Amino acid sequence: MGTIHFRLSVLAAVLILASACVSSPDDSGSESDDHTLPYTPVTLFDHDGASVQAFVFGDPAARRRVLFVHGWAGSGAEFVDLATAIVASRPDVACYAIDLPGAGTSDKPADAPYDIPYYRAVVDEAVDAAMSYSLEPGDRVDDLTLVGHSLGGHICVDYLVRGAGNQKIDRLVLISPAGWPGEVGTLNEWAAKNELILGAAPHLITEETYLAGHKMMMVFSGNAYSEAAVRYTGRSLESPEAKAALSATTMNALEQDHIDGILDQISVPVMLVWGKNDYILPFSYAKRFLSRLPAETRFEAFDRCGHMPHLEYSSELSAMFSTFVGF
Repeated sequence: MGTIHFRLSVLAAVLILASACVSSPDDSGSESDDHTLPYTPVTLFDHDGASVQAFVFGDPAARRRVLFVHGWAGSGAEFVDLATAIVASRPDVACYAIDLPGAGTSDKPADAPYDIPYYRAVVDEAVDAAMSYSLEPGDRVDDLTLVGHSLGGHICVDYLVRGAGNQKIDRLVLISPAGWPGEVGTLNEWAAKNELILGAAPHLITEETYLAGHKMMMVFSGNAYSEAAVRYTGRSLESPEAKAALSATTMNALEQDHIDGILDQISVPVMLVWGKNDYILPFSYAKRFLSRLPAETRFEAFDRCGHMPHLEYSSELSAMFSTFVGF
């Protein structure tokens, strides 16, 4: 990249890169066979008849719980490293990383709107499910931390203020959140709404092109992260149903229902995390978020870090979690 700073949205980082990779595929052959994720998601709940899957970590009887919500073209698998680090150091905590409908191994209903209000309702059910999972009927925990990355951060803020989140959760962690007007740049905003591009680009995504795009988002970390988790996500985007859901999410959720005007209505403690070398959602937007978030918001910035701090610095972020939530 040299000195050229690309304002790349997730659309550019994954879909456009996928197009470039089609003519020069990775030569690794069956490399994906060597990178199988050693965890299997379980059904956490159903939303409008669609099964929503989640990776579950930790003691099922734990009374402190963390719920992770991934971003655009992501999956719950990207939180595996962070969640395992948290439960390894704190056996009294359980973690739940959901695959939103349309992603991962969750169902991909063709008639779902895949817009912000839809995902808000999904997260509300996910919160209830995480707070009562594996407990006796009628029992639920009273300590839940909600974590959202990128579009997941946008969805979580929307849920807190426009939904029931301020009444149900105890803390919020935002990792490179989306939701600010114009954050992806004019060209990328146009591309994200162009039906011709959306009709063609998702068909170019394969496990290998997704992995290549993901590495570009990471910037510095190379292979020092769970490649199996990334491949899980890439494989999940290869089906026609997943490609249709991704196109719908791009059209209906990105650059919609902005949250810049409601950030000051969050009534729970907040931690904001951002990579200083994020070319997907530029680090400069961290200052804008901080100007609207509650004054006591904790801010953590990572040097030599791209769009995925939870993968690039999972150990360090796990320690910050412990301090933030008072484990």
